[in-house]
This record gives sequence, structure tokens and C-alpha cells, in this order.
Amino acid sequence: MHKVLVVDDEMIFRKGLRHLIQGFDLKWEVCGEAKDGMEALEMIRAHQPELVITDIRMPRMDGIQLQAAVAEQYPDIRCIVLSGYDDFEYARSSIRSGARDYLLKPVQKDELYAAMTRIDTELASREAVRSVSKPAEQLMRQQLLSGIVHGRVAYDAAELLEEAGLSFDSKKVYCLIAQLDRSSVAEQRYHQNDPELFLLYIQQLVREIILTDWHGYTFMEQHRVVTLIQTEHSEDAEVRIRQQAGQLVRTIKRLSQLTITVGIGREAIDLESVPRSYREAEVALLYRLTTGGDRVLVYPSSAESSQSVHPVRLPAADRHFLEQLLSQADGGQLSRQVQEFIDRLCRQISQPQIVQQQISRIMMECYEIALDYGIVEDWLQGGDIGHTLQEVWMINDRQELADYCTAQLYALYQLIRHREGHVTHAVDQVVEYMEEHYAEPITLGLMAEKVYLNASYLSSLFKTRLGRSFIEVLTDIRIREAIRRLVHTDEKISGIAIETGFVNIRHFNRVFKAETQMTPKQYREHRRSLSNPV
Repeated sequence: MHKVLVVDDEMIFRKGLRHLIQGFDLKWEVCGEAKDGMEALEMIRAHQPELVITDIRMPRMDGIQLQAAVAEQYPDIRCIVLSGYDDFEYARSSIRSGARDYLLKPVQKDELYAAMTRIDTELASREAVRSVSKPAEQLMRQQLLSGIVHGRVAYDAAELLEEAGLSFDSKKVYCLIAQLDRSSVAEQRYHQNDPELFLLYIQQLVREIILTDWHGYTFMEQHRVVTLIQTEHSEDAEVRIRQQAGQLVRTIKRLSQLTITVGIGREAIDLESVPRSYREAEVALLYRLTTGGDRVLVYPSSAESSQSVHPVRLPAADRHFLEQLLSQADGGQLSRQVQEFIDRLCRQISQPQIVQQQISRIMMECYEIALDYGIVEDWLQGGDIGHTLQEVWMINDRQELADYCTAQLYALYQLIRHREGHVTHAVDQVVEYMEEHYAEPITLGLMAEKVYLNASYLSSLFKTRLGRSFIEVLTDIRIREAIRRLVHTDEKISGIAIETGFVNIRHFNRVFKAETQMTPKQYREHRRSLSNPV
């Protein structure tokens, strides 16, 4: 029901108008009556009506003054002005202030009905537009944020991000992932409620505890709440974020008896490195299966905090042992070494859960290796590492544990051998693609998908093999082609910008000048002056 407020200094008229409105077959209810403009403003604050029907001549504050105040303070509220005078100046003042209708007293039933019907239609249209546009905007923002953390959004897509209300202005970005600990929720309680409600609750507290101090964005993905926190270049930013994440964990536990685990990646210095921070937060979060939940887990960084719980690394000998296992060419030998390793663990460690922790850590090391090679999906056969770790914790037989580990390691070994021949050519394939498709949108995530590698791993391959980043190589190819066209063709500079893959002429000018110390126009004139000396 829509609410309407009736304003008139004559009580008999107010009652009559109320009676008329209640007799209409419309979705309107009279939420109150006021005898002047001052009283009307108080009732508007209390009831928030969609429509005000007001007389003009009243004491203290008349209808014209009331309408002006409503237009300034409550621009979404509609007004119908009534008057006993067929006065052009009154009508003009009312319309100028935004009145939807100006009706003469005594009000005719059909005229009032028609006026309220028009407003009813307006309100329905406005609500329909809002109901469509708001979810669409939210979906667009969520898709863009998801694209950023997965490397699917171009590094130079500033205009697209701005259109969605997203801003990343040369600041450090930390990725934080919060996940509900299912063990803290009774099975019946979890299934009686929509699981998304738990995430909405976590997301709201993220906004209240963390995003009140930082500029950033939060969204839900895969039963988790992902938050991107932007910070200035502050030495204590990382420590403060860890402290606030700890406050988030404690607050949720205190208010709801639920526990969550938070994973935090290292800082990303630009949009291109956000996927790396996201992946690190994911890896940190996975360690809750070996360290327990209800805590903050921070991916190892140079600025470690004693209050943080870091993923525990394998001792050097065990890591070396894992590398040796994955270099074996014989499945039987791999199986024997796994059996010997587990036997040694069981002899040295009396507590079964510690043995399981060690095996879980080996699985996590394997997972990180699989991530680097881009073979996680094949290795886990469409599952996830969480399921693998849960399997480890469910096994309580030494031989069964050895068999399970052997199967996982040998599957990884086979995939690595198959992939190694491919990896050596991946950078060359990407560079060749860039040279042929420089005019098209190209992102690190897109190229990683084409060569079946993890985006972060492909980025590191560029720096290792070429000594330059992915973006530097792509920019160099585009600038070289732009220079060729500037020197050897008469194409417009704006056309060259688009044809060489730049978002617009402003972006082209900025990048070109950074590379050559001249604008495209200056460069063209300079080269032509050398070819045609006076």
C-alpha cells in the first residue's frame, strides 16, 4: 500500500478527503492528517508517505512553502495542491515547485481519482525500474570483482570499472577471504536456513568492522565472502588489516556462536597482481584443515606478525623428499618411498593427528605445485583440495594412508611430466598470439587459459624467460605497431590507437609518451622531419 498525507487547516475538509480516498479502488491509505505545513513536515518524517495532498492557504506554513520544503528534503514524494481560488499565480507557483496536479476546491471525486491514478502509475514504473536496475548493477559489479581476482579483467579497463562504480587508484590491494566454519553450525540449523544468509551476515560485519576504515569492495563467491581492501602506502596497513580480521572473527563468534576462518594474501601493488593475492588468500584459508578454524591465516610474507597463524612449511628434508618423489620415473619406486616415509613418521610421532597434519601439508605442497603448472582440475579430477584433505583426516590405517598418498603423488607426477614439455613453449605461444591479435582485448587470465597454465605462473614465466612482465611485452608490441603506422601511413592517430588495442586516444597518448617521451603527434612530425629535411 502507498501512503498519503492529507494537509488542510479545516478538519471537516480533511475528514471528507480521507473518506474520498478510502472509497477509491486504489492501493492508497491515509497515514495521517496535518493542519498546517509545520505539522505536516513532522508527520512526513515519521511516516514517509509517497504522496502529500495539501491546501494552499494555511497558518504558520502554507502549501506553497510546504511543497518547496518537501521538494528539497524529500524529492521522491509527490504533491497534489488544492485551492479554493482559481488563481493563475498559485497554480504557476505550485507547478514550478514540482506539484503533480493543481485541483480546485471543492474537489471533484473523478478529478482526484484521475490524479492519484497517474501518481500510482508513476510509482509503479519507478519501482519496476529500480527492481530491474539495482540487481543488474549489483550483478555487474560482482562479475567485475570476480573477474579482477581471477585475472579476467583487462589491466587497462579503467572506464569499465568506473562505469560500475569501482575505483582502483594506484593503491596497494589486499585480498581477504572469509569462510564459515561448518563445524560451528549444527547440521539442522545450517539446512533450515538459506546458507547464503550466513554469508550475508559475514559480509555485513566485514563492511562494519573493516570497510569503515578502508576503501574497498566485498562480494560473495563459492560460499565465501571475498574482500578487496585498498590501502595507501602505509607501513602499518598490513598489521591493521590483520588486527581487524581478528576482530571480525571474534565479533562473529560473540554475536552468533558461529566461527569463521579468514585467509589473507600478500599485498598486490597493482590490478594485475590482485589474482596472486587472491590465490594466496585461498591457500592460507585451506590451512584451516591442519591448524583448525576460528582464526586468521596469513600467507607468508616479509612482514610477519607474531599474532598471525601462518601456514606451516615442511622441514627442508621433507620438502626435498617430495621433490625427489615427483622426479621418479618408476611408479613402484615412488610407492616404496611413500611407504617408508609414512612408516618413519609413525615411528617418530606418537599422535595420529600429527601424522595426518604432516600428510596434509604434503598434499598442500602438491596443490601449490599443481596450481603453478595449471593442472589442479586434472589432478583433483574436478574436485577440490578441501575434499582431498578431508580424506586424509578420515584415514586411520597406515597402509591405507600410504596407498592414498601414493595414488595422489603418482597422478601429479604423470601430469607434471606431460605438462613440462608444454610449459617451455607457453611464453612463445603467448607472444606470437599478442603479435597477431594486438588489436583485440588481451589479459593475463585469457592468455593463461589459452595455454592451460595458472595466470600467476604464466606471469612468472614471462619474467623468468624474457626478463619483462606480461604487460611490458604486450605494451611493447602495441607501441611498435603504432610507431610503424605513424611513420609509414597517414592514418588518423585516433584510428591507430584503436587498431593497436588501446582503449581510447587518452590512454594511447599516455602510454606512448611514457615509452617514447613524445606524444604520437610529436613522434610522427619528428620522424617526418628527419625524412624530409628543409
